[in-house]
Amino acid sequence: MTDASPKAPTLTCGSRHRTQADVLARAGQLGSAILATDLGRGAKCVIMARNDIEFLEVSVGIAATGANPLPINTRWTAPEVAHVLTDAKVRMIFAHTEFVPIVEAARELAASDARIVEIAMPAELLAEGGWDQRLAEPTGRHELLEELIVAHPEPVGHIEGAIADSMGVIYTSGTTGKPKGVAREKMTQQQLLTLAGANAQRAGLAPGVSMLVAGPLYHTSPNALAVLGLRMGANIVIMPRWDARKFLKLVDTHRIQQVKIVPTMISRILSVPAAERATYDLSSLTHVIHSAAPCPPELKRAAIELFGDALGEFYGCSEAGTITWIGASEWLAHPGSVGLPADGSAVVIADEHGNPLPAGETGRVYVRGADYWPAFEYLNQGVPSSPVPGLLWVGDLGYLDGDGYLFLIGRDSEVVIRGGVNIYPAEIENAIIALDGVEDVAVFGIPDAGDLGEAVVAHIQPRPGASLTAATVREALASQLADYKVPAHIRIVEALPRDDSGKVYKRQIQTAYAAGEFVESGAGVA
Repeated sequence: MTDASPKAPTLTCGSRHRTQADVLARAGQLGSAILATDLGRGAKCVIMARNDIEFLEVSVGIAATGANPLPINTRWTAPEVAHVLTDAKVRMIFAHTEFVPIVEAARELAASDARIVEIAMPAELLAEGGWDQRLAEPTGRHELLEELIVAHPEPVGHIEGAIADSMGVIYTSGTTGKPKGVAREKMTQQQLLTLAGANAQRAGLAPGVSMLVAGPLYHTSPNALAVLGLRMGANIVIMPRWDARKFLKLVDTHRIQQVKIVPTMISRILSVPAAERATYDLSSLTHVIHSAAPCPPELKRAAIELFGDALGEFYGCSEAGTITWIGASEWLAHPGSVGLPADGSAVVIADEHGNPLPAGETGRVYVRGADYWPAFEYLNQGVPSSPVPGLLWVGDLGYLDGDGYLFLIGRDSEVVIRGGVNIYPAEIENAIIALDGVEDVAVFGIPDAGDLGEAVVAHIQPRPGASLTAATVREALASQLADYKVPAHIRIVEALPRDDSGKVYKRQIQTAYAAGEFVESGAGVA
């Protein structure tokens, strides 16, 4: 391993460090190993791993050959992984030791012959993430990543068009259903450069910038920004696992300038007592970008107070890329908005038949990607149909104000219908998160015992030390929401089932209700 000099861009994860040159060289060696197995352009390679330096090496090594790196959620079960193996006809799987049993089971379920490459888990990574140290011992059932790299000392050379080919397929998160493969039209060199330039400029990436990877690398935006930062020569610090206090310490210690987070992380940071937060110097931050989930207005205001003009937000989707951007000052002038369409992207609010709706009226959010964004179709499903020519609906609901700013109010699949009336959970969540002592909340519907269709349920996670009860929450909401919007059932919980990218698994909670796992008794329920 080459010693890092002050001028050499570095990657850091816990106590482990590598220079950018070392990382790119190792990625190139892995690329040679992949080509030696007769895999290359268009081949699909799954990555199931924790955040670590090797995650980026594997991602870049796969891309160097023109194959598609497909990062998948580390919380997925074998059947969920098997779906991707089958759907994408995956040829190779890179997995941390922790996940080898899952990908083995998935391979069997999918009747797949995909080759498994095991990524050994360093003791330092396990210690930093608080995982079982026994995972430092590889299974011995598969070849190791390190063995492949060592066996191919000559890095792969430049392959014309490989980067464009490597971006051919990406999977949706699957939060509300089975993940769908998004097969993109191959981008031109000009499209790639324009896309990289736009992302770098808005996200604050440049050579020598100190960036923090706080979110999971299996999620699209942290992954894309980290890979872009690596190629640009940024100094990258990787968090193996999210922790609000470690976040504050890393920003202070490494003088972090750029970071991508999600609203749930913002809430966790704000749960750290203000006096303790003040002991960390956050003044180095120039770009704190958030996305992936709606940010309640009160939480956003608190985040702007903490991060100032460094805070920015974007809205987008796997199918169409980034659609809107909004800065802190702009948001204060349009509170609750996710911004204006950027770079030639478009937003139209229309009904299910494609009829445009006037400003202020809620409907489906139909979108079109930026001028440089490629056309796409769903893998094995074709081009999705739309009643609005040239635009796509991915399930979001919202409205535009008179100035064209987009406001999201939730997803169509989450709307609660009670007595024939549509109830939007995001509105209720915004009201609850604004209450003192609330750290996190999820609102959803379950079948009503009577004849009204669905009942509104709220699961609320309090901030440490806060005293919340269903009765006090209900009392506070009574003056803010119409009575039919006040949750019929309120449960105070220790945590919500969110993935590391901040998306809550509401279906998981609803399934638990359907299975009778929640008994309506106790002080935390009303």
